[in-house]
Amino acid sequence: MNPEDVLQVAIRAYWHEGPEVSVNAVCQRAGVSKPSLYREFGSEDGLTAAALKQYADMILSQLRGLLSSELSFADKLEAIITFASEDPRNEHGCLFVKMRAARLHLGPKTQAKLAEIEATAVELYARFFRESRKRGEWLANFSPDFAAQYLHAQIGLAVSQRALGTETAIVRPLLECALSVLRKP
Repeated sequence: MNPEDVLQVAIRAYWHEGPEVSVNAVCQRAGVSKPSLYREFGSEDGLTAAALKQYADMILSQLRGLLSSELSFADKLEAIITFASEDPRNEHGCLFVKMRAARLHLGPKTQAKLAEIEATAVELYARFFRESRKRGEWLANFSPDFAAQYLHAQIGLAVSQRALGTETAIVRPLLECALSVLRKP
């Protein structure tokens, strides 16, 4: 099995079951030996960091596309709410959010990757708020940096609820309520 296939197996395992999935389980599912996995990724931490990076590249690419689109502020916020509360891919939550919750149990490479991803996401949100303010679409009295941190936290809570099995019919109105403060001038 090639390294990309191993990463896909690891991503699914970590995403659906949490970052506590053992390397032995990943090896068994991927059909590779532990020594060959270590040769490719260096360590369990190397595998976890690589899986997180690949997952984040996909999610951050989608986020960049949405936030740089021609949609209005309200439509972008609506798309974020829909993604976090209804997208079937979030049925098992978010790999990033799960790993962030387990941060203290992860290796230094994975912790560094988590910090990098979080900083990137928060900066994308802050840029979204700054640009929306420049266009006169966002008039709230929050700083863009505060709004970005708040949005990031609320999205994390919503996808965590999804991972716990909370129905979309509950998650969506909760997220809409939480984000309503960002819509007010």
